[in-house]
Amino acid sequence: MAFRKNYETLVKQRRLTTVFRPGNRLYPNFRGYKPREIITARIIEKPGSDQRKIAPVFNEVRMPVRIAEIHALNIHDLTPADFEGSSPDVQNIHDLINHLEFIYREPLATYDYEVTRIHIKYLDKRPTTTEKSLVQDTTI
Repeated sequence: MAFRKNYETLVKQRRLTTVFRPGNRLYPNFRGYKPREIITARIIEKPGSDQRKIAPVFNEVRMPVRIAEIHALNIHDLTPADFEGSSPDVQNIHDLINHLEFIYREPLATYDYEVTRIHIKYLDKRPTTTEKSLVQDTTI
C-alpha cells in the first residue's frame, strides 16, 4: 500500500489507520485487497502514472500492515466515524472528493462516486531509530 511522502510521519508513528481509494478495491478488482491480508506500507518519493505506465519511486520505509476492514461504498454514504484514523486533511466527504480527484487526476464521477475505505493495523510495533527520535521530538 503506497502512501504519499507528506504522510510519512503519520505512517511511521502508526497514526494513519484509515485510507480511501477511488472505486472498488476489493480483491479481485484492480489493486484490490482482501480482509486480513498482510501487505507492506511504503512511502512514495516520486509519484508514477498508471496511464503512462510509469512506476512510482519508493523510499526505504517498509512497514507490515494487516487489512483490518475493507468496504466499497458510495462516497455519500460515509459517516463522520468513517474518517477516524484518516489524515488530518481528509476528515469529511468534501475534503475526500477533492483529495482523490487531485491525486488520481480524474473526477470521482468516473468511479460512479464509489470509494473503498480501508482500515489497517500496523504489525511491527518496534520503532526504528529514526522513529524513536520522531516520537521524542513530538513529546517535548
